[in-house]
Order: sequence, then structure tokens, then C-alpha cells
Amino acid sequence: MTVLSWKKLTLRAGNGARKIAAGMLLTGLIFGTGAACGGAGAPAQAPVDMSSLKPAPDATIFIQVESASSEANPFAENVRSQLVASFASGGYKLVESKQANPDVIARVTVSAVEESSMFQTQVNGQVQKSYTVTLNASLLASSDAAVIDQTESSFSGEGGKIDKNACDRLVFNLNKSGKLDTWAKNIEQGIEKAEEDLWVAGNVEGCKNAKTKEACDGIETYLKKYPTGKHAAEARQAIDDGKVAFQKAQDEAKAADNAEKEEAAWKAAVVDQCKKPTKSYDCSDVEAYLRKYPTGKYAAEAKTAMKESEKQREAQKKKAVAVKKSANRAECIKDCRRYYEKYYAYEILAQRCIQNEC
Repeated sequence: MTVLSWKKLTLRAGNGARKIAAGMLLTGLIFGTGAACGGAGAPAQAPVDMSSLKPAPDATIFIQVESASSEANPFAENVRSQLVASFASGGYKLVESKQANPDVIARVTVSAVEESSMFQTQVNGQVQKSYTVTLNASLLASSDAAVIDQTESSFSGEGGKIDKNACDRLVFNLNKSGKLDTWAKNIEQGIEKAEEDLWVAGNVEGCKNAKTKEACDGIETYLKKYPTGKHAAEARQAIDDGKVAFQKAQDEAKAADNAEKEEAAWKAAVVDQCKKPTKSYDCSDVEAYLRKYPTGKYAAEAKTAMKESEKQREAQKKKAVAVKKSANRAECIKDCRRYYEKYYAYEILAQRCIQNEC
């Protein structure tokens, strides 16, 4: 049962005055005067055209609604539900919690101020109060809490009931200002630049032609941060190519090292001395070369030298045995040094002589 009580107007006049006052009351009820409809309540706002909204930017939004006072509590949850519907109808991407890492926080503060009235409405004995409800909305960047945009709307309500149009107007105002769209584009450009900078720093060509294990580290760092990025496919191919290139470089380096060692071994063999031996052991280093490089670059020449000098070396061996028995070691050493002092491989040949004859 609804009862209207007249609080602030006391009729002390006669029947004529009562009739006038009654007429005023009736007129107010019929035509909706300020006193009868809430006095200082928020003026009604025209509905907005949600179909005229520009396409929403590609940014996720979490809607956070807070009450500025206990009077606003009955409205807050309903405001959030309607805002979710209003943002969704505008094509915005919403998430259910901050744990979803939204790009933007739509923070809406609900405040409620009781409206003054000459009348009070009672429902089942309970006085129904009317409030001017104001919605203050701020769009904040999740990354640094920077304010992207702000707007507000208001409505007159009671019992937690809200005006859908007031929520639509928040979304409408934020969309038409274009600030969120500009922010999103700037962020996207910044992300694209950061991705491009990391890609360039990765040195994809260096990775493709890898000579070291670390050659693809920069490209791998790019892939970890941008697994579906603009250059992701090229990055994966570069890493695969780099593995092949690195193995090839390793094989080439090993072959070059072996070739260098073989050259050193061949030089130490002094093959010319083996070809024209003056001692039985003048082909010993040539034999060592053949043991290590049986199919080496100089294997054929080594075998030929040994075969052609075989008889001479046998004769030298017999002679050396006889000389070794008759010479003392000191004289033997001197003889070795004197004998080879004019040879270009003097130290090598003299040392062989000492080891084998003395």
C-alpha cells in the first residue's frame, strides 16, 4: 500500500484555501511538478544512439564499480551489470577479473545524494527515498594507472533501481571522445616498434649463417617474447638454418685444423732427407706421418720416398750399428752435430742422430 504524506505545508485557512491547496496538489500529481516528483532530482536525459558508436579498439577492459557511500550500495551492483551489457553492446572486449590482465580498468564510482521532497512515499510502511545517482567513470591504463579518459552521467532513482540510459551514456561519451581509441593505437604502435627493435637486434642473417653457438640467441629471445609475432615464422626458419650452418662451420673448422696439423707433421717429416738418406732413421718421421695420415694429402709421396730409399737405409743401419759399438757417446754427439750443421733442418736431424746412434 502506497501512502502520500504532506510534510511541509500546513493549511490553516478556510475551505477556500483548502480547495486551492488541494488543487495545487492535484495539479502537481497530474502534471509532475518538481515537488511531487522529487524536487531537486536529476533531470531526465535523452537516450543515446548506441548504434552510432565507432568500432571499439582492440583492448581488453575490466569494469570496476565502487560505492562512494552506503547510500550508493543498492545501486552499485546493478550499475555494474548494466555497464557490462552497455560496453558489450558497443563491441568492447571485457574480462571478468584483474587476474585476466586487462589492458584497461574502467573504474566507476557510484555516489547517491538523497533528493529533497515535499512528499514521502511509503511502501508497506517503509519510506521510499529518492536519490540523485551520479556515475563517475575513469578509464585507467593497467600498466601504469594513467588516466586515459573520464566522463559522468546521472539519474534519479530509488530502491537500487537504475536508469539504463545513464549507463549507455557513459559508454557513448567514452566512445565519442576517441581518447581510448587513440591510446590503444599508440600502445599498439609502441608494441610494434618494440617488437621490430628486438627483431633487428636479433640479427637474423647472423643466425642463418651461424658460426658460433650464440649466433641465434637474439632470435630465440625474440621468439620467446613474440611467439606469434610478425617475424615468428622467419625466426623459426632462421634458427633451423642456423643449426645447419653451425654444424657446417664446425666441420669446416675441424677439417682446417686437421689440415694444419697434417701440414705441420709433413713439414717435420723432412721428406727430402728420407729420399736421400744418410742415416738409417732418416725416414722415421715420414713413417710417423703415414701412421697418422694413411690417406693424407702427402701419403703417396711419403710411401714413394720410403720405398725408393729402403735399400740405402738398410745399408746405413748396418753401418750405424758398427759405428755405435766403437764410438763413445760424447764423441758421437759431437759427430752428429758436426755432420748436420749445414743442413736446413739441423736441429731435427742432429737430434735424431743422437737418439739413434749415441
